[in-house]
This record gives sequence, C-alpha cells and structure tokens, in this order.
Amino acid sequence: MDALTKKKGDSRVEIRVSSDDKELYEYAKSLMGFTSFSEFVRHILTKESKAIIEEKNRILASERDKAIFFKALMGNEEQPNDALLEAIKYHDALINP
Repeated sequence: MDALTKKKGDSRVEIRVSSDDKELYEYAKSLMGFTSFSEFVRHILTKESKAIIEEKNRILASERDKAIFFKALMGNEEQPNDALLEAIKYHDALINP
C-alpha cells in the first residue's frame, strides 16, 4: 500500500480508564445496540467531535457578526464590494422596473 494512502481503521488510539468508567461505557454501548466497543467509541467520538466543531464555528460566526454590527454602529463599516453593489442594482431594477 502506498505510504500516502491510508485505509480506514489503520490508526490506533489507546486510553486508560477506571473500572467504573469502563463499566459505564460498556453499559451505554449495549443500550445503543453496538456489539463492538471500538465501533461504539468511534461513533461517540465522531458525534461529539462534530458537535464541538459546530458549536465553535457558531460562536466564531456570532463573534464575527457582532464585530461587523458594532463597526457599523460606530460608522466604521467596510464599503460594499463590487459584487454587492451589482446585487443592489439588480434588486432595485427588479423592484422598480
């Protein structure tokens, strides 16, 4: 296999957990219907990782929007670019033929 080509599942992650935690994870795995602990862990890690990324992106977008809004309030907004000016002209032509 080419060194740059990796197949799914060829990396390994190992963690140590307490007996109580392992029992909890095994119980949750069985409740969700997973037969493989590895599959359960991959499912949970993927789901939670995507949720964390989505939340962070939402916060960043919100922060960016807030900065744009406050710049506009203070009269420091950026001038519209050519594409936006063309869109405004197009809109005005549609509304007021």
